[in-house]
Amino acid sequence: MKIQLALTTGMLVLAAPAWPGAHDGSRPMDHSAHQGHQMTDEQLTTLRRKIPLYREYTDEEIAYGMSRMMAKNKWGWIAETSAGDKVGILTLAHGFDEPANEQFRETFRRSGADYPTTYAFGMAMMGSGHIQEAVTALEDAGAETIIVLPTTTADNSTLIRQWDYIFGKREDSAYLDVPRVQSKARFIWTETPTAHPLMAKIMLDYARENSTNPANELVIIMGHGPQSTEDNAKELEILSRHAAFLKQEGGFMDVKFANVQDDSPRAVRAANVEVIRGWAQAALDAGHEVLVVTTALTQSGVVKRMGRDVDGVAVFNDKGLMQHPRFIDWIDEVVAGGTAELTAGL
Repeated sequence: MKIQLALTTGMLVLAAPAWPGAHDGSRPMDHSAHQGHQMTDEQLTTLRRKIPLYREYTDEEIAYGMSRMMAKNKWGWIAETSAGDKVGILTLAHGFDEPANEQFRETFRRSGADYPTTYAFGMAMMGSGHIQEAVTALEDAGAETIIVLPTTTADNSTLIRQWDYIFGKREDSAYLDVPRVQSKARFIWTETPTAHPLMAKIMLDYARENSTNPANELVIIMGHGPQSTEDNAKELEILSRHAAFLKQEGGFMDVKFANVQDDSPRAVRAANVEVIRGWAQAALDAGHEVLVVTTALTQSGVVKRMGRDVDGVAVFNDKGLMQHPRFIDWIDEVVAGGTAELTAGL
């Protein structure tokens, strides 16, 4: 049996989460009537094995989710310089709806890159052609070395592992076994912004935007978070360091942190949100104010969901980390580190 991937124009413009159906307690719509590419039984079985959330969905709902993923797979130029440059920059990202994608591109444009720079958006769950095209474009521009910026806020996630698989850094894929990148270029990988101290400084600025009396305020850092318990524990350790910085430098009463694990089964996400709302309600009952900042890069759909998660119990700052002027400092720093590694290897 083969299941059709829905790729009709109407579905591509819907503003919905990356996975099929919102985490609002409702079931996704039945999209079995839509036509498009096909999914095999083997692919459906693989996705259910690797992605626990998909065990809650029908074949048609999974196919619909995959069509949404494929629609987010894009590539393009951020800074296109003349042919002959031997170093190129490739930035990888989850991919969002507009205006979040444009917020991402604008941030990199404002960094004043000195090298030809491309982006490849998308989780590459069912295909990697957009990444291959971005790499080929850089090679055609003369790049012999490509510095890769995995621009996501989770060091431990299926997305990172899928990228690693596509570039031959690991043997097993996180989703489906999509084609691997073919290139003669040398790849230099940089760190994600996840644990960089600049991210804590940006979140501190965002918390201060809504702060009136820090000593009487609870700040909560909310993150998207990975799917598995094991990955989430590692990511929470990173958030703990950011939280300690915010509390010390901001003088807040307390700073707590949690990931909603937006791509996990509904019960897991709901439990995380319940904990967060519990913290907030307890603080309100004690006469304190509650402020929420997120680790999100842009004002994406997940940010809107997190805003709804704390509606009525907290003041929510929906700005993405990339919208802060200091995010460019991270870009400049990791690119400089990549070129330094290139120079050291010559």
